[in-house]
Amino acid sequence: MASAEQHPGTTQRYRLCSRTILLARKIHSDVARLLESYVERQGLDETISLESVDGVPRAAVEQGDELTAAEQLGANLQAYRAFRVLLCEVLEAQTAHLTPPDTDFHASILSVLRQVEALAYQLEELLALLGHGGLVQEVAGPEPRGSRSLLEMKLRGLKVLQELAHWTVRSVRDLHQVAGHSPGSGATHGPRAPMD
Repeated sequence: MASAEQHPGTTQRYRLCSRTILLARKIHSDVARLLESYVERQGLDETISLESVDGVPRAAVEQGDELTAAEQLGANLQAYRAFRVLLCEVLEAQTAHLTPPDTDFHASILSVLRQVEALAYQLEELLALLGHGGLVQEVAGPEPRGSRSLLEMKLRGLKVLQELAHWTVRSVRDLHQVAGHSPGSGATHGPRAPMD
C-alpha cells in the first residue's frame, strides 16, 4: 500500500486542503453571524422567498458526486470568484443606499469578502498542485447590473450570504474528498466531517 512517504505530494495536498477547510469553516461561522445582523438591519425575515433573485451561484448541484476532484475544485473556485464580485455589490449597496452610517456592519462584510478572496487563492494553489492550473482561467465574468429597488438590493444581499454559507459547507465536503484521495486511485479515504 502506498504511503505518504512514497508520495510527497500527498502530504502537501493534505496540508493545503486542511488549511483551506479551516478557512471555509471560518467563513461559514462569520457568514452565519453576518446573516443574523443582515436580516435585522434590513428588516427582513430569513425565511422570505428568494426565488426571484438570480445570478447567485447555487451550491446544491445534483451531479456534484459525479465530478472529478479537479472539477469539484474548479466549481468551488468559480463560485468564490463570483462571490467576490457579489460581495462587492452587497457592500456597495449597503454603503451607498441601505446602511450608509453603519461602518461596523460594512467592516463585517468586507472581512468576509477578504476571506473569500483568500479562499479563492488557496483553491487556485490546490488546483495548480493537482496539475489542473488551467481551470483557474475558466471563470465567467460578472453579469451586467441593472437598476434595482431598495427591496431588490436587500433580497439580493440576503441570497448572496445564504448561498455563500451553503457553498462553504459544500467546500468542506469536497476538500475532505480531495485530501483523502490517493494518487492513481478513484477511492476516497479521508474523513467526511459535517459542518457544525
